[in-house]
Amino acid sequence: MYLVTLCSELALKHRLSPEETLSIMASALSDALTTAFRCRVITCLDGDCLRIYKEEKSGGGIREIDYQGLRKDDIRLFRRRFEKELMKKKALDEHEYLSTLQGTIVRGVIDRVMDDGSLFVLFFIEELFSSRELYALCPLHGQFQRERGALRRGEARFFFVSSVRLVKTHGIFRHEIRVSRTTPRLTEALLIKLSGHKGIRCVRRIAGKMSLVVSTTKIPREAVKAVGRELGERIVVRWHSSKSPKPQGKRSSRTPTWG
Repeated sequence: MYLVTLCSELALKHRLSPEETLSIMASALSDALTTAFRCRVITCLDGDCLRIYKEEKSGGGIREIDYQGLRKDDIRLFRRRFEKELMKKKALDEHEYLSTLQGTIVRGVIDRVMDDGSLFVLFFIEELFSSRELYALCPLHGQFQRERGALRRGEARFFFVSSVRLVKTHGIFRHEIRVSRTTPRLTEALLIKLSGHKGIRCVRRIAGKMSLVVSTTKIPREAVKAVGRELGERIVVRWHSSKSPKPQGKRSSRTPTWG
């Protein structure tokens, strides 16, 4: 019952259901034994029972193989294939979840400053019963001029998650998360978060100097000032009510500003 035990162990390790793991196991075993025997090998799942059939080289028939009689080399090859497929499945499942971070803001702590000025940022996301730590990269062009080279390890800042990609390096799947401090969407998202209002849009931003924001609702001054302090820039808000009548003739309409 070696394969059954192995299946249970790896299902627990990779946090996959027994049904998913058993299906991946059958496919990986078929591929591994096809390579080992140099002929087609078919695996079938009959409930919890795994059956293996080998295609005969002559005559075109098939015969069943007792998996308990497989050689150790065949088992090692299968295990490598099995773990590789499980890691791929886990990465794809995680990507479906982590991709929801794109377009959001995170509070991250600078963990490392690279030689080229890029920042490795550590942040946490809340899961069902625990929090999970993730790393993101903030390239030099994602930092405004005044902050480049000035930020140090241990400092905390808000970042906008600009992309979440699943990449494969040397056969290993990993997530590449990129964040930015320069995008106008960071100003928008911070104001929405702190004010609790929607209908806010940053139409122009000179990162580290000024953001021009339009809003359909009045934004609390405290929220505007807090975002200004976080970004180290002046926040100019132009408010207009969607219910306000349109100006007629040559009369000018001025909207209140503050920042």
